[in-house]
Amino acid sequence: MDIIVQQKEFLKVLNYIHSISDKKSTMPILSYFLLETNPENQIELFATDLNVGLIVKAEAGISERGAILLPSKKLFSIVHELPERPIHLTTQETEGWCDITCEKSRFRIPYLDAASFPKKPAFPQEFTNTLPADLVLSILDKTLFATANEETRYNLNCLFMQKMPELGATRVVATDGHRMVQMDLGVLKDLNLQDSIMIPKRGMTELKRILNEAKVQLVGFEVKEKNAYFQIEDVGMTIRLMEGDYPDYQQVIPKTRGRVIQINRWDLITGLRRVSRIADDVDEGTRFAFREGELRLKMSNANAGIAVESIEIPYQGDPITFAFNYRYCLDILGAIEEDEVELELLDEDNPGIFRGKGNDEAFYLIMPISIEEEEENHEQEI
Repeated sequence: MDIIVQQKEFLKVLNYIHSISDKKSTMPILSYFLLETNPENQIELFATDLNVGLIVKAEAGISERGAILLPSKKLFSIVHELPERPIHLTTQETEGWCDITCEKSRFRIPYLDAASFPKKPAFPQEFTNTLPADLVLSILDKTLFATANEETRYNLNCLFMQKMPELGATRVVATDGHRMVQMDLGVLKDLNLQDSIMIPKRGMTELKRILNEAKVQLVGFEVKEKNAYFQIEDVGMTIRLMEGDYPDYQQVIPKTRGRVIQINRWDLITGLRRVSRIADDVDEGTRFAFREGELRLKMSNANAGIAVESIEIPYQGDPITFAFNYRYCLDILGAIEEDEVELELLDEDNPGIFRGKGNDEAFYLIMPISIEEEEENHEQEI
C-alpha cells in the first residue's frame, strides 16, 4: 500500500472510528481498524466492537492499493500530533511494518493481515427513512440520559422505539428503573419501522457524538433483520439490535391523574443546584414541600448540614411533601425546553411526572424516595 492523505482529513476520520475500536475486548484484534483503498480513489476505515460498526471514507492520493489492519488508538495519537501537512503511508508486505511520514516526522508501526478482521457489513443500497439531523439529536438529548448504565441491566440499556399507528406517531421510551422518558412523535408517524425495536445505548451514544461533530443536515436510517443502519454523509454506522422483550413500562404510569403544579423551570434548576451543594454520593434525596404559594426545597446531610431554598409558585391546597433524587430531576429539567414545567403528583407511592407546559408529546416520570418519619421529625429546622 502507498497512499497520501491530508493530516486534517485523516485526523477527522480517525476521530470517528477510534472510540469504536474495543480496547478492553477479549479479542485484541478489535483494537485495530481496517484501512483499505476503494475504486473511487478513496480510503475506507472500518472499526467494530461486534455490536457497533463504523465505516468512514476520506479522499487520498493512491499510488498502490491494499488493505491492512492498524492499531486504532496508537495511530490516532500519532496523527493528532502531526502538522497539518500531507501524510505518506507505505507498507512492506514481507516485513509487516507501516511507515508513516509527515515532513520531518517518521514512524514505523506494525500492521496485521486484513483477512483476520471481522467482515464489513453490507449497507442498504437505499435508505427509506431520511431524518433531519437536528431532530435525531434532539431525541437523543431528551432520552439517552434515562437509559441504564449497567451492562447487567440488559433490557434497560437501550432506547425502545415502537410504531403507534393509533396515535399517528412513533414512540421512543427510555428508562433505568428509577426514571422514564416517553415521547410520542407525530413527526415520525411515517417512519418505515417494524413494530418495535431496542437500540443499544452504546451505539446511540456514538451516533450522538458523530452528529455533534459532523454538523450534517440529514441522516439516513434503515432497519433490516437484526441491525439498524445510519448514513451520515460519508459515515456509515451499523448497530446490532437487542433481542428479547422490553419491560412493561406502562405499568408504572399512574392510571389516575394527580394534581398538577406549575413551576418556573429555571427557578427549579437553580434551587436544586443550590441545595445540592451539601449532598454527598450516598444521600441525593431532596424534599419538595408544597405550601400555599410556595415550594420549599430541602436537603439534609448528617455531616454537611441542611440547605433550604424557597420558590414562589401558584400553589393552592393542603401542604404536601415528596422527595426525589435531585440529579434525576436536573437531568429531566435539562431535557425540557419550555420555560414553565408542570409537575403532576398523586401520592407518595406513585411517581411524579414532569412535562413542559403545553407539550403533549413527551413526559418524564421519576420515582419518589421514601421519607423516614423519624428522620423528618428529628431534623433541625433553619
